[in-house]
Amino acid sequence: MSFLKRFGDRVKNNAEVIALAFIIPGIVVLLFNCVLILCYGLEAKTELFALSLGLLSVGLGLVAIDMSTKSDKRQTELLQRLDRNVARLPLMIKGDTLTPSGQIMAKEMLSEQSKLAAQKRLDEDTKKVGFVRGELFQNEDGSWSIHWGGKYPL
Repeated sequence: MSFLKRFGDRVKNNAEVIALAFIIPGIVVLLFNCVLILCYGLEAKTELFALSLGLLSVGLGLVAIDMSTKSDKRQTELLQRLDRNVARLPLMIKGDTLTPSGQIMAKEMLSEQSKLAAQKRLDEDTKKVGFVRGELFQNEDGSWSIHWGGKYPL
């Protein structure tokens, strides 16, 4: 049983590569069948057509397994991150109000967003004129602004 489990895990992890090993020959056989039909009339080679459809079906099935495995890994990662962050929520929220530690964390987050926005504006201005014309400074309320001029020419 462990052999089958390991084999299944190996197929899941390498499904994309294995799928190509089925899809490419499936397309080649399908094109070969079309060439035979065009060259020798409309006598359809049903065996070749069935073989190509079978190869393509297995390949597309493996692509679906690969997509499902990647999606499952991503969802597991997101849920684990959510579990870690939810553990901090009781420290931040009590009922419908923010606790003192939650208020501090919210102010820090707003301050960081304000700093990033001010830095982005300063960077855009620097790109526009080709040199730095201001510097960031923190206001009394914790937000960030740009001080234009000063030691930098306007």
